[in-house]
Amino acid sequence: MLVNFNILSQSSFGLNGYWGLSPNFNTPLYSFESNPSNYSHLKDWGLSVVYGTEFATKTTNSNIYSISLSKTLGNHNLSARFTPGYQKEFLFNTGEAVLFEDSTSQSLTADFTYKELFGLGYSYKFSEQLSIGFTFRFFKQDFNVEILTPVFEDTTLFLQRETIEEDPNFWKGDLGLNYIINDYVNVTLASINLLNFGEKSSNSDFREFEIRRETAAMFGIGLMPFDFLGVNLMYETTNSFQASLNTYLSDFGFGFSLLHDRYQSPYIAGMMPSISYKGEIFEVFVSGVKYFSNRKKQHSVTDFKEKGISNVINNRYSFDKILLTVSLNINTIKDNAVKFIDVEVVKDIYPTFSENYLDYPFAYGTVVNLTDEYVNVKPSARIEGVNTESIQSDVATIAPKDTARIPFYIIIPEDYQNEKTILSYANFYVTTKGDEPDDEFQKAVLVNSVNSWDGRVSNLRYFIKKDIDFSMTHAKDVLSRYKAELDTMPAILKTFYKAKVLFNDFISKMVYISDPRATGEYVQFPHQTLELKGGDCDDLSVCYSSLLESVGIQTALVDYKANGGVRHVNILFNTGLSPNEANLITNNDTKYFIRESLEGKDEVWLPVEATSLTDFETAWSAGAEKFNREAISELGIATGKVQIIDVY
Repeated sequence: MLVNFNILSQSSFGLNGYWGLSPNFNTPLYSFESNPSNYSHLKDWGLSVVYGTEFATKTTNSNIYSISLSKTLGNHNLSARFTPGYQKEFLFNTGEAVLFEDSTSQSLTADFTYKELFGLGYSYKFSEQLSIGFTFRFFKQDFNVEILTPVFEDTTLFLQRETIEEDPNFWKGDLGLNYIINDYVNVTLASINLLNFGEKSSNSDFREFEIRRETAAMFGIGLMPFDFLGVNLMYETTNSFQASLNTYLSDFGFGFSLLHDRYQSPYIAGMMPSISYKGEIFEVFVSGVKYFSNRKKQHSVTDFKEKGISNVINNRYSFDKILLTVSLNINTIKDNAVKFIDVEVVKDIYPTFSENYLDYPFAYGTVVNLTDEYVNVKPSARIEGVNTESIQSDVATIAPKDTARIPFYIIIPEDYQNEKTILSYANFYVTTKGDEPDDEFQKAVLVNSVNSWDGRVSNLRYFIKKDIDFSMTHAKDVLSRYKAELDTMPAILKTFYKAKVLFNDFISKMVYISDPRATGEYVQFPHQTLELKGGDCDDLSVCYSSLLESVGIQTALVDYKANGGVRHVNILFNTGLSPNEANLITNNDTKYFIRESLEGKDEVWLPVEATSLTDFETAWSAGAEKFNREAISELGIATGKVQIIDVY
């Protein structure tokens, strides 16, 4: 007599009525039977529990069939599976019996139990297309056979009942490869029973009852002709195959599989229908296994010994069943909505031009939206050795599946004082939700010294304003020595007199020194110029302008652009006098120029040549002469060869 219980479908088709590398569900991938490579597109943690009921000969058995845990670490995926319901027990009458004194008898039995206890899997994703991995599974076999052993006691022969026990346990391992050709086609190649190691039964009679482990191979192909439809075909070289049809409608899915097994009849041995639902973090499958042959008939021990089993629970003795699978996809890793394609650094970093990088980006990132929805992207950047925290730029919106060029701005800390030029790296980030970036990119960037200058006269204002506190202290100290004169003169002339006093004091200590940096522009801060008592036209103009600005005198830089010669810079300052009041300081109308002030009034401006290391009157005359000649007579302003840049 044969009794079956605690069985579960365990063949290449898995438990869910689905097969193949489904992009829509993670649950089918927990099956080591149909997924020997342990392939997974799980992002982080995954937990799956299978519970089901089997309709045996006289009983209905319910059981937890498996508990699976999976973890993705970068390109690595690890899985562990505990399978308390993966077992099959056969109970036979051996044909022998024990006769008792009351003429009753008891048949001797043979009990064979087969279990898969647990499995381990590992895979590595070489690319988005190629994944290779392996699985190892541990099987336990328990053989218990009752026999009669003759025992002599004195002159009497007794038959004693004994039990022979064996547990030839073993491991089996398989390798697999998955290749995703494109969005529509993927292929699978895997071994069946490639590695087998463990114990063998010491009793030759038991060896015929061990699980038969014929080495074979499995080939599979998955097709998705439409987003809502998947077709999967699998063939084993043992002459078994399976065909599956899967459909996906919004959050629901439907699967239907047919299988042929050379060890089972009829030719199409059974079918597996399935319905599924996919939530935000969980998946639910209700599936069934229906065999087309009569599974409730009895089998003889001779028949079992001859044919045996090669699979613990999907074999010719398995019963119909219905299963519930619940899987949790616990994602502690943020789903990336956007990704960098490239970053272009369009400006080297000049630390003193700090405000410039708030108005104009120093880099542009090419970013793609990976989703089917509009996303708001928060870009940010941090330069190694310059910023301690990332600096956020304006939020950008990218259309679904579109690519955008996003600007990146940067803030240079006020306390950055590196006097050496360094080659550093800028780290770029794009974030859509929370604080964790979706993607990051690193690019080399040149960070110049604090005294470096790009040669644009308009950017000299940063050197003027950077040292404004020092200049204010110095200017007030100088002017305090002339307090008596300032207090007694007309208020309308105080600006002119202050500019004259500051220039004479400043220039009396200076020596003209050319730029010491042969490889690039170098500009001194006012405190450095006063400390070194010298500099070139850039340094002297910056220092004088900073002194004037610090006491409220509006200045402008005059850029005499190079025209086959040497570029030059000098100063214009606003006297605050109206055009009708110009005669209070000079009767020579070539020595002053009428310009609008910040308030929009026409006022008298005076040009000063800062490199004239004599006195204010000489520097004023030299500046006026140069301005008249190059800016006015030679039409320098009109042609753009001379430019006036206000220092705000």
